[in-house]
Amino acid sequence: MKMKNFFSILALLAIASNWSTMGQEITTGPAPGTQLTPVMAYGAGGVHKGSYDGREFDAVAEIGTGPGALLFVHEITRNILPLIRELDTAAAEFSVLSFKSFSLLLHADRSEAENRLKAMNGSIKMRNPMLLSLDGAEGPGNYALNRKAVLSLILVNHGKVVRSIAFTDVNQKDAESLHGWIEELTGPIPKEPAEYRKLVDARLPTDTASLREIALNQAAEIQQLTERLRRQQQQSYNMRQNRMADNPNPRMTREAQRSEGSTAAGAKPDEPSQANRSNGAAQVRQGKPPEDPELNSLLRSFIRKTNDDERNDSIFSDIQKRASESEALNAEAVEMFKLMLSFRNNYGTPHAQQRAEAFLKEHAGKP
Repeated sequence: MKMKNFFSILALLAIASNWSTMGQEITTGPAPGTQLTPVMAYGAGGVHKGSYDGREFDAVAEIGTGPGALLFVHEITRNILPLIRELDTAAAEFSVLSFKSFSLLLHADRSEAENRLKAMNGSIKMRNPMLLSLDGAEGPGNYALNRKAVLSLILVNHGKVVRSIAFTDVNQKDAESLHGWIEELTGPIPKEPAEYRKLVDARLPTDTASLREIALNQAAEIQQLTERLRRQQQQSYNMRQNRMADNPNPRMTREAQRSEGSTAAGAKPDEPSQANRSNGAAQVRQGKPPEDPELNSLLRSFIRKTNDDERNDSIFSDIQKRASESEALNAEAVEMFKLMLSFRNNYGTPHAQQRAEAFLKEHAGKP
């Protein structure tokens, strides 16, 4: 019994110890005001080499007396990558104000770490690829990096530590805070184009090779941004198409929705709505919106109730011209006119509906 009590007490003490540390922010790195000492790094190379490929150098000396950051990576996990990328992007953005940053992987096995960095840098393609710290898994001895952190961020200026932050997890607020911390070091980036150009001009190298390297890097970044924008536009377009498929007219009223088969307000459940009575029968949806952006835009213009006959004839002519370009486009036009005529009370004037019927009669048999 006494032995059981002894182990129970030990368990309670362990739990109490854990509770005493839960919620407490851990500390890492030198205290603010500490003079910086060398941080030796190595560029591991790989597909995405970077400017420090194959070099051993002092990252602190590279930063010099200007503003900068040292990000020590204790452990590589998926959730920390956004902050690593965010620092890399922010460093490029604030470079006009002389800000420099280095991300350094801490690892006990140099060979294993180099292979891992080659693969990782080739995957995430940072502007300034991640480097290997040459001080093992603990990092520089006098930096007192905390192994409980997954990331240790040391912000520096004038050769001294300004702020040390330990990350045990990463979220969107951390990325927002990062920009604020950097701006505290550098001041805000000028918004006036002329002032910004002066800063850039002062930092541009004079030799052709360096200028060429900058131009190539910027061309690659523009290509990546363009591709990202294209994907976002395509996703936005697909979302609009899906919404239109669910509700073809974004401004469709409740009365129009009721005309698809639901009971109008005030009508008995077993009698047709006024909209359906005027149509002679319940409307049944047919067809679908066109995937072609040009036909989609033309359809939206064609179904407006405010169009006059001349306007409708002009739009209809454009639809015919577009539909004649391929069998696929013609099929899309057939489906979109079927959709339009499924909702006669809501889409198009009588003249527009007649033109749609004529198109279907010619290209899809009796509408």
